[in-house]
Amino acid sequence: MSRILGGMLLLISLLLCGCAPLLAEMIVTAPNRFNPFVGNPDLTPPPLETIAADQHFYVPVGPPDALLSVSILEPKAASDTESHPPKGTILVLHGIRNRGFWMLGTARRLSEAGYRTVLVDLRGHGHSTGEWLTYGPREAQDLTQVIDELGRRKLIDGRLGVYGISYGATTAIHLAGIDRRIEAVVAVAPFGSMREEVPHYFRTALPGIGSLIPEATYQEAIDEAGRKGGFDPDESNARAAIQHTNARVLILHGTGDWLVPPENAGKLQESSGGRASTVLLPGEGHISIWFDTHGEVAEYTRLWFNRWLWIRREPRGGEN
Repeated sequence: MSRILGGMLLLISLLLCGCAPLLAEMIVTAPNRFNPFVGNPDLTPPPLETIAADQHFYVPVGPPDALLSVSILEPKAASDTESHPPKGTILVLHGIRNRGFWMLGTARRLSEAGYRTVLVDLRGHGHSTGEWLTYGPREAQDLTQVIDELGRRKLIDGRLGVYGISYGATTAIHLAGIDRRIEAVVAVAPFGSMREEVPHYFRTALPGIGSLIPEATYQEAIDEAGRKGGFDPDESNARAAIQHTNARVLILHGTGDWLVPPENAGKLQESSGGRASTVLLPGEGHISIWFDTHGEVAEYTRLWFNRWLWIRREPRGGEN
């Protein structure tokens, strides 16, 4: 409650002073910008122990320089603890101001479905370092370097896919737009562009107060956020990115999503040139689609990756 009140007071002060730079700071500052403990395994609990991963390591990325925390879950059947040859390799990406730990359920389900899963703390989140958010482009560049490192460690088996939710879903689309190694994407509740979603998010998350801020102030703040973070906000546009991928993209979106309206899914599919398919889940909101209490997201995801990543090998003579 104190955080909400503090945010409300800050927004009121923004209205009174017309101070777009303060709003820009809220938009672009990564959660870990002022956290001295991240990226140092001696000062924070090792992810290998906290999420029971099979491997954990840090990958240097940039520019600007950062260390990304990467955890590997090998494929395991739900009924045993033994590893099995992977059907493919899937990166799993979290939402904004979140971390890979909160995607552990998704990663384990994909592992049980036969895939090697790669949990990544995006730049400035969780155990990863980094100061600024860019809403897709720089995060995608980071992930190309993570994929390079996976290749060096011989941790890419089969085809490569990526699963993301919200901020991670938009990042997944940006990644597929610049890296031809990505062959399949599942994007859950992605947004189409930073310039559209940031004002909508503030107006929805802080009803009344957020709506009092003029659109011009939001856009000025987004421009300032780009200057602070060293990126062009106009490039934070997943509708443009999806036009450059050959990957098969499945967009899952709830019809009751207020934070990221389902219209985003339709616009992304329209921009995809036939590369994307969309499934709207009736009544699901931005949070409920993450919890996936009915298992619909998990089932659509499994079927999509089985279709586009899994290369079924015919048994050799004499084998059953």
